[in-house]
Amino acid sequence: MQMNRREFLRMAGAMLAVLSCDAEALAAGGDKVITHATHMGPLKAYIRNGKVVRIEAMGMDVAPVDLLYAMKDYVYAPNRVKYPCVRKSYLDRSDKRHLRGAEEFVRVDWNTALDLVAESLIRAKGEYGNESIFKTTYARWAHPGRIHQAAALQGRLFGLFGGFVDIVGDYSAGAATQILPHVVGDIEVYSQQTSREVVLDKTELILMWGADPYKTEKVDYHVPTHSGSEWFLKLKKKGVKFVVIDPTKNMSVEKIGGEWVPIKAACDTAMILAMCHTLYAEKLYNKNFVEKYTVGFDVFIKYLNGEKDGKVKDAKWAERICGVPARKIRELARMAVKHRTLVTGSWACQRIQYGEQFHWSLVALASMIGQIGLAGGGIYFNMHYCSAGAPYSGVGIPLMLSQGRNPVNILMPASRMNEMLLNPGKTIDYNGKKLTYPNIKLIYSAGVTPLGHQPNVGKLIEGFRKVDTVITHEPWWTPTAKYSDIVLPATTSFERSDITFGSSYGVEYAFAMKQLIAPMFEARNDFDIFRELAVRFGLEKAYTGGKSVDEWIKWSYSKLRTSVKFEDFWKQGYVHFSAPKKNREFVRHADFRKDPVNNHLRTPSGKIELFSEKISSFGYEDCPGHPVWLDPIEGPSSYLAKRYPFQLITPHPKYRLHSQLDNTPLAAKAKIGGREPVYINPADAAKLGISHGDIVEIYNSRGSILAGAMVTSKIVKGVVAVEEGAWYAAEDPLNADSRCVSGQVNVLTPDRPTSKLAQAISANTCLVAIKKASGKLPRNTAYDVPEIKGGGK
Repeated sequence: MQMNRREFLRMAGAMLAVLSCDAEALAAGGDKVITHATHMGPLKAYIRNGKVVRIEAMGMDVAPVDLLYAMKDYVYAPNRVKYPCVRKSYLDRSDKRHLRGAEEFVRVDWNTALDLVAESLIRAKGEYGNESIFKTTYARWAHPGRIHQAAALQGRLFGLFGGFVDIVGDYSAGAATQILPHVVGDIEVYSQQTSREVVLDKTELILMWGADPYKTEKVDYHVPTHSGSEWFLKLKKKGVKFVVIDPTKNMSVEKIGGEWVPIKAACDTAMILAMCHTLYAEKLYNKNFVEKYTVGFDVFIKYLNGEKDGKVKDAKWAERICGVPARKIRELARMAVKHRTLVTGSWACQRIQYGEQFHWSLVALASMIGQIGLAGGGIYFNMHYCSAGAPYSGVGIPLMLSQGRNPVNILMPASRMNEMLLNPGKTIDYNGKKLTYPNIKLIYSAGVTPLGHQPNVGKLIEGFRKVDTVITHEPWWTPTAKYSDIVLPATTSFERSDITFGSSYGVEYAFAMKQLIAPMFEARNDFDIFRELAVRFGLEKAYTGGKSVDEWIKWSYSKLRTSVKFEDFWKQGYVHFSAPKKNREFVRHADFRKDPVNNHLRTPSGKIELFSEKISSFGYEDCPGHPVWLDPIEGPSSYLAKRYPFQLITPHPKYRLHSQLDNTPLAAKAKIGGREPVYINPADAAKLGISHGDIVEIYNSRGSILAGAMVTSKIVKGVVAVEEGAWYAAEDPLNADSRCVSGQVNVLTPDRPTSKLAQAISANTCLVAIKKASGKLPRNTAYDVPEIKGGGK
């Protein structure tokens, strides 16, 4: 592989940086220097007297982010959980569950805590069956390592214990992952995309709906090296035109010099359908592609032409809905067929009511443009995520411990947590099947905080207060920990060794996550906590597989196809892998375009389904057999808009990873008056008498929050934005409907599903009202440690 001078210097710098980070190396002044890796990037830590005193990015990180340096503050945050704690009335058996979140805790020793956890699991299993045990831990954002993965470890033990209710789908792309297999035979949004080198060489125009990669690619599901920033700048320098359709003028618009097309929130599908209509009406669409590679176009066109409902889905129709001028809609449609065009869409756009329609309509638009399978053209549904497009090295990945078999065959869609807890026995539709909610008696969270990501927080608290037991592993006193019965102090990644890789798609590196410091206070690793429970169940050998953590790390590394010995990898701190030429030339769907018969898609027809007979057969009025626009319950034309006139969106945060790091000085700098900011247009603020920096109350029928006004012209009128992830803090902890004093936006968002097909979250379809806060304002208590009897200081 040939490298230019810049790439050579970067690789040389990376090698020197890491070679200087041997675990035995000493920096000037005698500090020990140890390598590690995080969701924010790879690092070298300077250790003095057993404490991390400084963090530096490793050399292969081409654009280190502020989140990386905040990790030190995160580990040493004053609200660490120092020892096992049990809610007072749970411990004394008076069981005042309505006090969850408001009652003091009692410090206990580890044996007492673990005995209580084991007892609660045995009791739930014995009285109600394993289907009464709910494992909320489903994702791996808490820890990038492969061995200390709480979701897999918990599932491994609970499967051996007899099973549990698990989660299907996710909060990120729940609608897309269910609709796209019906349409293109693949979940697509998590799939390997056309190589960046191909895009750089061939692409001329990128239509971006809602994507903000300069923000979202600060982090990676595993470990980022932030190469995406260089790639986007190369695209800009080459002259690739970016058009960003978004209610906000986001970070990426400014970084890449893209054209911002302001649009109302949750209205993208209407605009996309109108672009499709323009291509058809002006005879600009690729008829040959549509006829050869798709099915159902005739049904779709009848809908666009209004043959059933009398509404022609043209640009003027869409303008009334989405606010984008009809001339701009037609202009973009014409541009798309004149250039080699990538159609991209973020996942935020499908986190709406009827969210399945967003990606389905984008597939229809790309099909009519006719460039799917061409180098630099087609669809690209994760351009904003984990360096998608980085060519795959082909070395495999270090494996996690297997979760194993779950004897309880009950999977609940992620967004249905509230409804499941409050309505046991209720049956719902889900992707052509029927699901019945189990009667949950025990909630167990490890490496995840439901009170951070679940919409309609008040409803979730009601559900939490209904069950018999809530157990949490946490390094910090998060909102979920405060609403639990038993809280077990878990280590951070700095306090344990592990193995991981980066980037998620390219697998360009394997990283040694060397333990930096001893476990703080009485914290224990998740692996060891579950092992201790396994001992109490007589399952230790089955759980551990007879291996220690260090042995599992070596086993995981052995799954990589590399000749580098483990000892050399561990000493150096990383191994780099180069992608082969064929992967650097990869074009998504090229094989299908070349031969759609022998390389058919995994759909019933083997083609792209613009009309799906299977979906149509489900009979879902909220997700018919082809892409449609359906007026949302909380849209701008809703009767509710008179009472709640603003559309609320909940973007990813700039200074957090979801709720992680919200208890750090970095996140605090972004707060206004100690509350989460709300972005509001100057014209809207003026009408309400709100000035920049004012504390405001945002409210709807689900609740209210306090936030700080960030008055900016970078958001469209009629739309406000509050970034997700602020820690919840109730003004009155006894009241599930209490005002949140910190600005946790999910107090306001609905837990209404996207549709019967995906049953995914629709948080970005949300109406609110705003007013300037009055009277004496309560202090933000989100980061306080609860009262702990016997805890000392």
